[in-house]
Amino acid sequence: MSLDVSRIKTITIDSYSTLLDVDSAAGPLREKIDNADEVAKLWRYESLVYGMLCNFYGTYESFYELNRHALRYSLKVHQIDLPEEEINDILSIYHDLKVFDDVRDGVKALRDLGYPVYVLSNGDPAMLKSLVKIARIDDIINDYISVEEIHQYKPAKELYLHGAKRAATAPENIVHISAGWFDFAGAQQAGMQGIWMNRKDEIPRIFGPKPDLVVRGFAEVVELLKKA
Repeated sequence: MSLDVSRIKTITIDSYSTLLDVDSAAGPLREKIDNADEVAKLWRYESLVYGMLCNFYGTYESFYELNRHALRYSLKVHQIDLPEEEINDILSIYHDLKVFDDVRDGVKALRDLGYPVYVLSNGDPAMLKSLVKIARIDDIINDYISVEEIHQYKPAKELYLHGAKRAATAPENIVHISAGWFDFAGAQQAGMQGIWMNRKDEIPRIFGPKPDLVVRGFAEVVELLKKA
């Protein structure tokens, strides 16, 4: 472990796949198509790539709209034609994704230890407003920070630096927790420490920076900080 607990003054947390299970987005698809899991996997992958490409192209669309483009593409790849009304119904799942069981207790425990906690996300404000309510952390976190505030998607270091500014904390005194391997790496490039919350036992990437700490859930982070 390379995590320096003594440096930590503020905690930022990713949203999708860290607080909410994006795999649950396959649920509404199962009501309409047979190969829902395959479509949902490509849908998620494409939406993340589109955000990175927005950075590269110097353009911006909200994450909700990027998800719309990604869903349409995924359906087209699988030769599925759905009317716009049904696409809107499927997209609305992003306002009601499944919450991981340890989220409220974990975030509350971090706050009880005295750490300010912020959600730092690719999601647009409307998505994040729904997210913190369904995760039942809207009364616990200090605030949520949206990509829409600077139009730079993860893993651009500008978003993490903006997050540090909003949290009024130097980047080196922030630890960012994320289930996304590219996300903790982006935070590290901005000078933060990065914890990879490997919730689904993924094989670590060979390419790129290594996390300062790997955990399966919030309990391990809480216990480590308690000992400190």
